[in-house]
Amino acid sequence: MNIPAPPNLEYGVFILLPVLNEAANIGPLLDRIDTTLKGISYTVGILDDGSTDGTVEYVRERMERSGHNLHLICRKKILRASQRGGALRTLMIWGLEHTAHEIFVEMDGDLSHRPEELRTGIGMLTQDRCDIAIASKYISGSAVINRPWGRLMVSKVCSYAVRSLLSTNVRDYSNGYRFYTRAAAQLAADHAYRYGSPIYLSEILALWMRAGLRVGEFNTVYVGRNEGVSKLRIADLIKATIGIFEIASRYHFLGFKPVTLKAGSTIAKSSHAGSNR
Repeated sequence: MNIPAPPNLEYGVFILLPVLNEAANIGPLLDRIDTTLKGISYTVGILDDGSTDGTVEYVRERMERSGHNLHLICRKKILRASQRGGALRTLMIWGLEHTAHEIFVEMDGDLSHRPEELRTGIGMLTQDRCDIAIASKYISGSAVINRPWGRLMVSKVCSYAVRSLLSTNVRDYSNGYRFYTRAAAQLAADHAYRYGSPIYLSEILALWMRAGLRVGEFNTVYVGRNEGVSKLRIADLIKATIGIFEIASRYHFLGFKPVTLKAGSTIAKSSHAGSNR
């Protein structure tokens, strides 16, 4: 396959930020992003899944300030389980259609992912060290704090199982703090997803690896936020287990089906059209 040139930072960064009831965190998070990316053109795409704590009102108030770089999408969550994957896909397609940014970053809105690490992940892409960079909890030098022991063990066991079924070249399949090129975003947008839950993280990574994209990992400090074993549902774990076997079958044998684009689809194909900066 033809390897594209590394992303040009002059075209900026698009941050994908799904949120739900993050009124206490969204302000400090956006402030820290702004401080870390000072001097870099960027847009934060925020998708709110029906917050009732004032998150949306805060973001809208912030968008009234001159020179803001925010885009807000509001929708109503209709399923009990996490639909992070669906939210990220919506944001990804918006970023492709409406910006020329060449680096895409997925992160959580609860401050579990440290904005101070943004330049590290961005640097891995611009230095052409990889096409996808993951802030990995499970490599030497990383740290996980404020996470219950039981939840940490579940995460490690699940990560080991996914590595066994997909590829041992990646240590952390579950962290949603990811950096990837516009070409990787376009590849993901051009293919159908089967999962909207967090297993989406493994599904898209499998798609990228099957396509030959390079995956790198870097040290991170992961901060646990309001998570515990009690929040894990047995039904969700069973579905995830079945899903991983299904994803592995596509990764190793069946492949991933492209989306059949409808007439008039506006998913961007060019790299430098439609920037909002």
